[in-house]
Amino acid sequence: MSMESVANSVQLPPLDNPHERQAVGGELEVVLQELIGLSLIGKQLHWSVIGPAARSVHLFLDELVGEWRELADVVAERAVTLGFVPDGQASAVSDGSRVEPVPVRSVVDHAVIWELARRVAAAAERVRERLARIGAADLVTQDVLVDVVRKLEQQQWLLRVQLGDRA
Repeated sequence: MSMESVANSVQLPPLDNPHERQAVGGELEVVLQELIGLSLIGKQLHWSVIGPAARSVHLFLDELVGEWRELADVVAERAVTLGFVPDGQASAVSDGSRVEPVPVRSVVDHAVIWELARRVAAAAERVRERLARIGAADLVTQDVLVDVVRKLEQQQWLLRVQLGDRA
């Protein structure tokens, strides 16, 4: 083994080929953009919520946004660990995130929960699809994305129970 290949193997986790590294990094970048998109939508709804449960929804949205930001950081750090620098800037998130925007107006508390539950469910499904594409190319990345799906599905459940009979 040459010194150069030893240095590369020390610097980057091993994947079977460089194309997989780029592909896995690209999948992580899209997940990062989805999570940032959710956090931005969450803050918009946080500022817009009205109604009898507005205070509790407002506080819950703060928790969710914090969780999405933490997950985004873990996802981005995994990409960088693999040697891929993801783009989480506003323009990239605008172009890459498939999180549906919300109207810029006041939104009643139960409608905030409904709108967010739909978006979280859709984001969880999209991350699941990425899990399938990554397959066994990188089990550590797969594990990171499993954690993302687990958290999104838990949030989906917590949102759904708040809807009660409206779900």
